[in-house]
Amino acid sequence: MEPARRVARTISSLFALLLVLATVYAAGALLSPIPSLTPVERELDTAALDAGAASIVLPEGGATAVALPEGEPITGGSAEQLPIAGIAKLVLALVAIDEAELEAGRTGTTIVIDQADLQRQRGLQAGGIRIVPVGISESWTVRDLLIATVIGSGNNTAELLADAVFGSTDAYLERASDWLTENGMPDTVVVDATGLNRASVAPVRDLGVLAQLAAADPVLVDLLRERPLRANTAGFNDNAAVAPSLGVLGAANSYTDAAGVCFVMLVPVGEELVGAVMIGQPGYEAANSALQTLVPSIQSGVRPLAVVEVGDIVGELTSDWGRTVDLVAVEPASVLAFDAGEVESRLVLDERRTVLRGQSVGRLEIETPGRTQSVRVETAGAITEPGIAWRFADPLTVLDRWLD
Repeated sequence: MEPARRVARTISSLFALLLVLATVYAAGALLSPIPSLTPVERELDTAALDAGAASIVLPEGGATAVALPEGEPITGGSAEQLPIAGIAKLVLALVAIDEAELEAGRTGTTIVIDQADLQRQRGLQAGGIRIVPVGISESWTVRDLLIATVIGSGNNTAELLADAVFGSTDAYLERASDWLTENGMPDTVVVDATGLNRASVAPVRDLGVLAQLAAADPVLVDLLRERPLRANTAGFNDNAAVAPSLGVLGAANSYTDAAGVCFVMLVPVGEELVGAVMIGQPGYEAANSALQTLVPSIQSGVRPLAVVEVGDIVGELTSDWGRTVDLVAVEPASVLAFDAGEVESRLVLDERRTVLRGQSVGRLEIETPGRTQSVRVETAGAITEPGIAWRFADPLTVLDRWLD
């Protein structure tokens, strides 16, 4: 009988052990943490951006750049450093506004015209170089000098502006060199305040960035919209005008033998200002003819692209137990870019294990150079807790849920 009892006790013990193990496993399976839902993002359709860029007609001659408020300019023609003529005055204007911390409604510091200033003015005038006349002992503010330099394109007032803000032209040139590098134009070189020196040069790509900065500067944009034809006691023509019949805000319009015809303009497109630059044009007839094609192509080819509409499916949430629910946008989003590669998106979601229908779960972030938009997303359906069958999966899965 002893062997039989031992067998019975062994069987009872094994049964009890199995019962304990089964109970532990059942408890572990039922009480194990539910894995978090996994987000899966859908790629945005931005192919139309490349088509918009391709529709812009860049002139064959010289060099051209077109710049949106964000991102790299598109360019055509020569990529070499070229003389920039009066565009150097636009560099001066932006650096001076920055240095003087000039704001709308503020006039900045004042300088008094002396005999040396008049002598310099006479020398420029004798050489047939454009000036805005100043008089002995007149007081000129930084704002007056800015108007005369940008709109009147006065070469003497450009030099006076450099003196008023920086103390001297040399001090201005030193600051301008740093400013150009800091603002993404490392290959631009200015050796004077006016651009009369042919050694003031830039690649057209850098000038596209310059136009982009001009479009973003509220003081300069206000000046280009108002286009005053008087500063202090001096009156002058609008010498920065470029294709006004096309609705363009001219920021620089100049010619030298070394540089050819050079334009910088801001083209209104909806609520945005698109910067455009043409340099090295052989003459005004060719330059103005090219404008008649370039500007309309910008106005028609540059459009914000709606990459997300309300109700669009922008991703999904999936569960380990086989349930999937779509994520839909509850806000629209548009981007303005020339290159689809400049647009990036990512889902930023709260960690969740279950969701209800219509529940806000996070956002879709859409990033373009210099800007990030956030679009709220919610669920189009529900994912509930898994059933008993899934919870009693194989032991390794249950153990893995506890280890996670």
